Amino acid sequence: MSENDVIANQKQIFKNQKVIIANQTRIKSNQEAIKKNQATILKNQGSLNTILKNQKQILALLKK
Repeated sequence: MSENDVIANQKQIFKNQKVIIANQTRIKSNQEAIKKNQATILKNQGSLNTILKNQKQILALLKK
């Protein structure tokens, strides 16, 4: 392998490392977004449970 080949490979490795770092940054950002979305989903589930309870109470009152 010539010196030029080695230098070309090192340049390619450096470019690949930059891409990897950019991807890792995106992954971290996506993980944070997922975490926020999961928290929102949990809140929404709580709200839906409350709505369901209320509907059952309304239904019981309407049947009286």
